[in-house]
Amino acid sequence: MSKPLLTVENLRADIRMPDGVLSAVDGMDLTVTRGETVCLVGESGSGKSLTCDSITGLVSSRKIDVSGSVRFDGEALLEADEATLRTIRGNRIAYLFQNSHNALDPVYSIGNQIVEAITFHDDDPEPEPREQAIELLETVGLSRPGERVDSYPHELSQGMRQRVALAIALAADPDLLIADEPTSALDVTIQARILELLEQLKRERDLTVLLVTHDLRVVARLADRVVVMYAGQPVERGPVDAVFETPAHPYTQALFDSFTGTTQKTHEQPAATGCRFASECPHAVDDCRTERPAFEAVGTDETTSHQAACIYYRDGRDRSKVLERATGVATAADSLLEVSDGE
Repeated sequence: MSKPLLTVENLRADIRMPDGVLSAVDGMDLTVTRGETVCLVGESGSGKSLTCDSITGLVSSRKIDVSGSVRFDGEALLEADEATLRTIRGNRIAYLFQNSHNALDPVYSIGNQIVEAITFHDDDPEPEPREQAIELLETVGLSRPGERVDSYPHELSQGMRQRVALAIALAADPDLLIADEPTSALDVTIQARILELLEQLKRERDLTVLLVTHDLRVVARLADRVVVMYAGQPVERGPVDAVFETPAHPYTQALFDSFTGTTQKTHEQPAATGCRFASECPHAVDDCRTERPAFEAVGTDETTSHQAACIYYRDGRDRSKVLERATGVATAADSLLEVSDGE
C-alpha cells in the first residue's frame, strides 16, 4: 500500500459544557490513501462530522479542545497556524457539505462563487476563471452550463445546488474531498445521480474521498474501506467487502439491523468507561464496562486489515459468540450490495 495521504492518530475533540467536558470524539485513528474512498459510518451524533471538521480546524477553539495527531501529506495540521490552514482548506482539502442551500451565498450568482473559489487559490488562472466555471459546471453534470453560470442559488433545485457546491469544491483541483452526508438531503433519484457523479469523478480525477454517511447503501456503493463509529469512538474498520460480509462488532451488527428494521436497540446512555456500547451489547461482560478494548483482528490471520474493538477477538476469548450474529446479518449486507450494484 502506498503512503497515506491523510493520517489521523488518537484524535480527540472535547466539548466544554457548563457541567463538564463531553468527549465527542475519543481516540479516532484513520488513514486515507491516495485514490481511495474511506467512509465514516454511524448513527447521528457518533462524531463523524466533528472528526472531519477537526482535521482542518473547522471548529470553535473557544468551545472545543482538539488534540492528537493529524498529518496531511506529511504536514502536521493540528500544529499549523491559521494562515497555513487557509492555504490547505479549499485548495488541497475541499469540503462538500450536506446542506447546499447554506453553503451557497444567495446574493451572488453561482458563476461568481465558482470564480471566487478559483481566483482565491490561483492568482493567474488559465483559462479565464469564467470559462473554468462553465467547464466545472459541465463536469458536475449541470445542464446548460453556459446559461446556468449566471443563475442564482434560489433559481436552482436542491440537486442542482449540490452539483454547484461540488463544482466549487473541485475548483482548485483538491487532493482530498471531504464529503459530509452529501446525499442525505436529496430524494432517492437525485441521490443516485450524485453518487454516480462521485463515482465518475473518482475514476476520472483519481479523487481521494473521505465520506461521512449513515446510509449503508452509500457505503456499499462508494467505499473502499469503512470505519464504523459509535458515541465518538471507532469500533470497527476494514475493507468494505469484509465489513459487509462479516459485520464483526456488536454495534455494526445493530447498525445493519436498524437499516432493515429488525433492531432491538434500546438507545441507552453510552457507557462512561470501557466500551461505550456495553450498556446495549447483548454480549457484554464486566470487562467491557471497565476496560476500553483495543482493535483486534477479526479473522485468524493477525495481519488482516479487518479489525474490531471488541474483547471477544482477543486470544483466549470465544469470538464465535459474536460472529454467530454476524452470519445472521450477512444476508442484509448482501442485499445492500446487490441493490447498490444494480442502480
